[in-house]
Amino acid sequence: MTALIPLVALAAMGLIWGLQFSMLKLAVQAGYPELHVLAAALILITGIYVVLVVIKRRRFKLTRQRLVFFGLTAIMGYLIPMSATLYAAPYVPAGVLVLMASLSPAFSCATALLLRSETVSRLRALAMVLGTVAALMVLLPEAELPGHGALPWLLLALLIPLCYGIEPIYVSARWPEGLDVLQVGLGEAAAAAGLMVPILLVFGEPGTMTWGLGVAELAIAVFVIGGVFEVFLYFYLVRVTGGVLVNFGAFISLFAGIGWGMLIFAERHAVSVWLAVLVLVASLVLICIDAMRGSRASTAC
Repeated sequence: MTALIPLVALAAMGLIWGLQFSMLKLAVQAGYPELHVLAAALILITGIYVVLVVIKRRRFKLTRQRLVFFGLTAIMGYLIPMSATLYAAPYVPAGVLVLMASLSPAFSCATALLLRSETVSRLRALAMVLGTVAALMVLLPEAELPGHGALPWLLLALLIPLCYGIEPIYVSARWPEGLDVLQVGLGEAAAAAGLMVPILLVFGEPGTMTWGLGVAELAIAVFVIGGVFEVFLYFYLVRVTGGVLVNFGAFISLFAGIGWGMLIFAERHAVSVWLAVLVLVASLVLICIDAMRGSRASTAC
């Protein structure tokens, strides 16, 4: 029975991550300005982390190096990808946003190659190529439409996997010594909220958000609570399973995201999008196989 717990956690993580994009899209469609949604989400996420850190008694000191780390991860992990999602959401189906975000492993491979931070196997290189093909299968049909269709917004959405692909490499190389996951989570979220305040004051639209129990408020609440649970599930799986099983979460989140979009927004996708999904699945399969081989090799050593 206990062997099923990691599988249940994996399924929950994938379902939650796939739902996040639909929740942001729902909040924007309800009429709230993008920057207001982003600021509200970041403040709430920070508040939850503050409560958890106080309860767990994990207070920590800020140093210059930690501030730099929190600032950069806040930009790559929150500000850029969430802004890209919010601004592209009105023009791009939620399922396609998830498809674009699922390209992050390919961007990670490309970043590792450029920086020579680690050896990229042939399987990962092939996975990167397939990921690129999947992206082109979505982008090229839009480029042929009058006015290029949703192409500009799809290109904006590419910032999501770009940031999600680069961030883990930076985090792995620069993790602050002496801090745990909860403390880093608070630092990153607080830095993002702090950076968001001047941005909102300068570029934010006039008006305030009216808090109640409307669709937008519920969507933001689900996004925030789901995001916190997702982070804990991710690190639970890494700790319990050694990290290999987490790679399979990409499959669940991809199809979950498409499913949530179809359920909530009644989205229907072109044949080219479904073909891109199949190509991306092949790319993710190669990444999982490579991760499993690496795990076996390290165990053998």
